[in-house]
Parts: sequence; structure tokens; C-alpha cells
Amino acid sequence: MKPDVLIAVKLPPETIELLEENFTCHKLFESDDRDAFLKDIGETPTAMVTNGLNGYKRDLVEALPNLKMISVWGAGLQALDLDCAREKGIMVTNTPDDSKLAVSDLGMGLLLATARQIADGDAFINTGDWSNRPFGRNGIGVIGKTLGIVALGTIGRGVAKRAQGFDMNVLYYGPNKKDDVDYKYYTDVKAMAADSDFLMLCCPETPDTVGLITADVLKALGPDGILINIARGAVVDEPALIKALQDGVIWGAGLDVFADEPNVPKELRELDNVVCVPHVGTSTLDIRRIRKEKCVENLKLFFAGKDVLSPVV
Repeated sequence: MKPDVLIAVKLPPETIELLEENFTCHKLFESDDRDAFLKDIGETPTAMVTNGLNGYKRDLVEALPNLKMISVWGAGLQALDLDCAREKGIMVTNTPDDSKLAVSDLGMGLLLATARQIADGDAFINTGDWSNRPFGRNGIGVIGKTLGIVALGTIGRGVAKRAQGFDMNVLYYGPNKKDDVDYKYYTDVKAMAADSDFLMLCCPETPDTVGLITADVLKALGPDGILINIARGAVVDEPALIKALQDGVIWGAGLDVFADEPNVPKELRELDNVVCVPHVGTSTLDIRRIRKEKCVENLKLFFAGKDVLSPVV
């Protein structure tokens, strides 16, 4: 008899399929009446699967009185009530991977796509316009330019390494100076923006970073400047960004994240100096495969009474 597992959130289809091959799955995310669903199956599941973005809260755990294990699809821990798990003796696992470096890759991709107008060029050819007129608008080169990075954590360091491969100069801003790098350090993000050609946001969303990129910071970046956001939408004053792009205060922007996802403002979608992608920083086949396999393997090992791959609690 297969163990019963609650799937709390929508996961990629291939992960759901593998879970269903190995367990009896109860899909909370498909239910129209969450409370009724949990009341009906509450004592059945002994394990739960969620993701790092949505995590779980105490009320969900307490609705599952026989819960012994939570397998998290993803590496993030911010949305997990770990104190609740410790209190109730529930094991929590996650799926460590190279997703942060995948975000670094996307950051450089967005910088190049925005600066060199890759998306616009593709659309120009696909509409057949090249047969009638030249492309017209020139892009901006990156060689020898200066990239200011907000937060030199794993993602920021990955971006810095990639930027150096393009012969760019690197600056960084953050709460602490790093002793193991030679990049110039700033305690004032506006001052760094003024010294940068491009500004890349790689920071987590915290009380200190919400609204960090203001109209004044964008003005300091300047009319040839490009903003890249692979952090969180709340880090940027989005109305100020839209106005800066509309008025030519900055040259362009490449955005993976937005203030109210998936609701991207119409004004932002219609701008021709912006490249937008739908929060796909970790969306690679490689990362998805690792997460799927580790998520399911952690469950299988737990139910077999063996050591799991990646315990958190």
C-alpha cells in the first residue's frame, strides 16, 4: 500500500507524475474548498509536499494531525514555519541545487537582451519588416562598461564572474563589505548607480530592500543606464520605474520579477525599451529534474526508515 502524501501547491506536471507513481496523492491545490478538503482527509497523509516559494504555515500543519514529514520542492526556506516543525517533531527536507547560478545566467541574459535589443530584433524579423526597412535603433555595448550589483551573495557573485567574462568593471552595494573580493564597495546605492552603466538587483526582499530603487536612484543611473531586476519586484518602486522608462530617464530595463505577479502593468508591457520574462530565474530543465528527483527520493527514504538526502529540520 502506497503512503499517503498531501501535495499542497501546484508543482510541475512531471513532478506530480512521479509522486503519483510512488504515493497516494491528495491534491490540496486542486480543491475549491480548502477547509472541507482538509477536514475530509486530514488524518490520512503522513507527509506533505510543498515548494520553497509558498512553503507552509502552522494552520496547515495543524490540520494534518498525523503529519511526520514535509518534502520541499526547492531550496528556499523563507516561507517555511520551521519552528512549528521542530515543535511537532516533523522532519523537513529540501532540494539543494544550482538554481542561484541559473538566476545569475538569466541576469546576464537579460542584460545582453536589453542592451543589444535581441527581443526587438527577433520581432522585427518575424513581422517581415526587415524586407522593407532597416532595423534602425542601435543597442548599447557592454565591453568596458561598469556593472553595479546590489547584493554580492551567491547570485551577485555569479553575475560578477559572468560580467568579468565580458570585460566589464564590477561594483557592489550591500549591508557588508566582502573581504575576499577586490570590487569597489558602496554603502549608498544611489552613489553606486551614478558610477554604473548598468544596475543589477540580486538581493532578497527584506524590510531594508523593499523600495530600495527609487526615482532618485534611477535618475542617478542616467539616460544611458539599464536596470536589471532578478531579485524581487518589491525592491523597485515600479511606478517610478515606468515613468523613468517612459521619460528616457534611463535607457531600458530587463525584468524577471514584478510588484504584483502575474499582473504586469499595461504601461510596462507596452514599452519598447523593456525586456520582460515571467519570473523564470530558476526555470531550467536541469534544475527541475534535480528538484523532482530529490523531492521524491527524500520521501521514499523517509518512508523506508533511511537517512534522507537533505534534511533541514
